[in-house]
Amino acid sequence: MTKSVFQIAILKKFLKPSVGCDLPGRLRLCFHRQRALLEQALPYLHYVQEVLMMLDGVKKIEINPRIGTVLVLYDTERLSSKDILHWVDVIIDTGVRLAKEAEQLGITDERSLEAMMRKRLSHQLPQKKKG
Repeated sequence: MTKSVFQIAILKKFLKPSVGCDLPGRLRLCFHRQRALLEQALPYLHYVQEVLMMLDGVKKIEINPRIGTVLVLYDTERLSSKDILHWVDVIIDTGVRLAKEAEQLGITDERSLEAMMRKRLSHQLPQKKKG
């Protein structure tokens, strides 16, 4: 069953985190629509960490599934919180598009989907600034 534009918009809104705290070098993202991340999501949290770490300048990711937050520690010389939030939007948009395509093509293999996601995201990484 193909998802409607409305369903996709709702999904993106649900996935988009809010900013809990924004200090230089430290950005806390909150998934406020859930007080805790669903138990079914726990085996996949390493993907969140891996795709956020793709962004040059991210030093460390701490995920707290109990309260539904992600702490991003980053180098302020390379990134701003705005850059990170933009990257989160790119991740969500890419993931939703990939999920829709995978459903249409009948792709269910998790490793294949992970490789496809990484490849697509790697093409969307911002160019490193020449120093």
